[in-house]
Amino acid sequence: MKSLFNIKNERLKMLFTVLFFGGLWGFIEATLGFVLKLGSVKSIGVFVSSTAILLPLAFYLMGLCYKKTGTLRSIVYMGLIAAAIKFSTITIFGFIDIIYNPSIYIVIESLTMVGAIALIRPKNILSAKSFLTASIAATSYIFLMLVCKQLIDGEAIFTDMASWTKASEKYLLIRNMTMHINLIISGSIIYGLSKIIQKFNWKLNTELANKILYNPITASAVFAVAVVTTFLL
Repeated sequence: MKSLFNIKNERLKMLFTVLFFGGLWGFIEATLGFVLKLGSVKSIGVFVSSTAILLPLAFYLMGLCYKKTGTLRSIVYMGLIAAAIKFSTITIFGFIDIIYNPSIYIVIESLTMVGAIALIRPKNILSAKSFLTASIAATSYIFLMLVCKQLIDGEAIFTDMASWTKASEKYLLIRNMTMHINLIISGSIIYGLSKIIQKFNWKLNTELANKILYNPITASAVFAVAVVTTFLL
């Protein structure tokens, strides 16, 4: 049992890390995603849309995963795990768009983040470079989402000027802007909490925390909870 908390093999470390973060991403998509789709919440406005809320959280998780593994392919694996969790409900609901579309978009999110990180190479999660990375990834994701709406859903976004104007204003301008605002707000909150921890000299045993978080027991538990929650919600 002790060896499970002191893994030396780098491939196993990456496996459990991406399983942990992928499961966490899937859990957030299931729980917070469910809440954001409620009519009472949607009526609040664009600032609580899934794009504005879930995208920044996904980018932070991917940034943490990249920082822990040091490899871009871990982000792809993480996205595939989160997408697989969402796609698993096909066994209940069948092959319908509300199942496969979100799964596709999750993979696209991970791919745009890989491209943005490869371009900017941020060293810290909370920095100007990391914000620029998330900004590039988010804008690229929203544009590719519109491409998917054209190719998969058959919406005439790029073939009709009126449709393109409407879609670009709604997604590339309004939703992208609100996503950036929420990205700044969430980043500021995390930064503020880190400063509070430093001020009060609260110390965390990082090595012990890593052993607890990134091991087969924790990773499998997070993944299992994410799957069960996705089926229930």
